[in-house]
Amino acid sequence: MKRALETKALLLSLSLLAGCGRSISHHLLDASMSSAHRPAPLEAPAVVLPEAKSPFLLLGGDMHCHVSPPDSPRHVSRGMAETIELVRAERLDFVVLTPHVRSQFFQSEPSRQKVRAELRALEQAVPKGEGEPIFIVGFEYTDREYGHVGAGFADLDAVYADVSARAALTDPSRFFTAFVRHGGVLVVNHPLLTPLDSVIRMARANLSWRPFTAPGPYPEEIVAADRIAQAFEVYNLAVTELRDRFLLGDAASTLEATFARLDREVPLRARPLVPVGGSDSHSGHLRATTFVLAEERSAKGVRDAIVAGRVCVRDPAACSFEVRAAGGAWLPPGSVIRDATMVEARARGEEIQIYTNGAVVTPEGPGQSVFVPVTPGRCSVIRARVDAGYSGPVYVNCPF
Repeated sequence: MKRALETKALLLSLSLLAGCGRSISHHLLDASMSSAHRPAPLEAPAVVLPEAKSPFLLLGGDMHCHVSPPDSPRHVSRGMAETIELVRAERLDFVVLTPHVRSQFFQSEPSRQKVRAELRALEQAVPKGEGEPIFIVGFEYTDREYGHVGAGFADLDAVYADVSARAALTDPSRFFTAFVRHGGVLVVNHPLLTPLDSVIRMARANLSWRPFTAPGPYPEEIVAADRIAQAFEVYNLAVTELRDRFLLGDAASTLEATFARLDREVPLRARPLVPVGGSDSHSGHLRATTFVLAEERSAKGVRDAIVAGRVCVRDPAACSFEVRAAGGAWLPPGSVIRDATMVEARARGEEIQIYTNGAVVTPEGPGQSVFVPVTPGRCSVIRARVDAGYSGPVYVNCPF
């Protein structure tokens, strides 16, 4: 059975993550993705959580999308014009473009200027008219030894002005620190994409985030990224719908394992860790993988929602998750509740599970509340799975 599954996956081309350049592989990949989960299109505008002081807009998009150029045509079969049309066809509200850049590019002035020119060309090519999808031009920092980091929303010129190539050579951690300081969002991509014992070569590749999966020491810039990254990619479309679905026979395997890892990491790191989703698309498929509760329909609105943790992944149903302390207001994902001994949680959906530090409680019926006891002085991470979606957490009694 295992070999049969692997053969099927091979025919469907698991080479997305390796960047195989043959067009037949991309066609087979896109065909296999036709059965992947597709969230229902959002109504526009979609206002949720009416009890909030300022009702939020529910926006759907993707945090991890490749495009050629600047990505190599051997790795990515889709150019900017095709990407724009695909984003429109999938009715995404936003997309972060993440062409690969090599590790430590910021230490070389020619490499810095090359990356800046490539990203500027993308910025000039994306549509900016009223009602168009929001295109955020970023990049995927690609370190073959230690992992991948999606980077977007920052003013790269300001980052360069703040940290010169010479300064980055002396202290490589300064680049990522400056990137966040200038409005950037860092996303650790596919952090648990560890090797499988498989006949498929790329399934044996280690594309995980090594601070999660291997002992150190790590380079200074990797330590910095791990310390300050606001978000972690819990849902990677390629990992879920190809690798896990066909090779493991459990599409939720890596998704749920990554969520569980973040549940454990939050108290240890004493800071919020935001779950996001990415298609990691290199060809003719795309999905809304991240949904945000935004104050406005703009790049700033998307960015602020992500940093605040007002997110859900895979399906917008989970963005209905909300929590309150006794007698308090209902609060969305990303909120912090202090000095509580009991909280009430609810969501709107048919199939709901509430997770508290990994323990699962199921409401008696759709939309009904559950009461969750929490320990004063202990950080509790509370989140939900609602139908096909997963919410970001609410943090209770956490020291931040």
